[in-house]
Amino acid sequence: MANEPELVIRKAVATDAPAVLNLLKRLKTESTTFEDTSDEVDPAAEGKQIQLISKSNQQLLLLAILDGEVVGLVTALPTSDEQVGEIGVAVRKAYWREGIGRELMLSGLDWAALSSRYDVIMLTVQKRNQRAIKLYQDIGFQTTRTFQVITSVGEVVEAYEMQLAVK
Repeated sequence: MANEPELVIRKAVATDAPAVLNLLKRLKTESTTFEDTSDEVDPAAEGKQIQLISKSNQQLLLLAILDGEVVGLVTALPTSDEQVGEIGVAVRKAYWREGIGRELMLSGLDWAALSSRYDVIMLTVQKRNQRAIKLYQDIGFQTTRTFQVITSVGEVVEAYEMQLAVK
């Protein structure tokens, strides 16, 4: 009987920088909902940024690692409101619908509730991404507004802002 692949979700460390940059480049080609500037960042600079993030109660970078390969991430970043953080999840397309996004989101929300300064976590999701919307609703997020966003390929689409109280 073959062993099931082991999924590990953990905070990124500086030595993860090359793998994080490779993941970001790959994600950018697999989705129009994901933007990154990894082409402008070298591994040394990314490693320093990861070190700063790991010491913060305002920022988070967790990685999903499956059999030693980084396949997804969750980030939390500050917003203009000190009590509200913005969360984002991205998973490589080959691993969609395997529960990795849910695990990343739940791990990010655990951090927000236990270790961050945030009372509320918000996210933006394109209206056409019904699977993600259902996931967020199942977790407890509520839609707070509808607006338009411009995708990474310049397309204007409807999106929802969703929020969840974590404290």
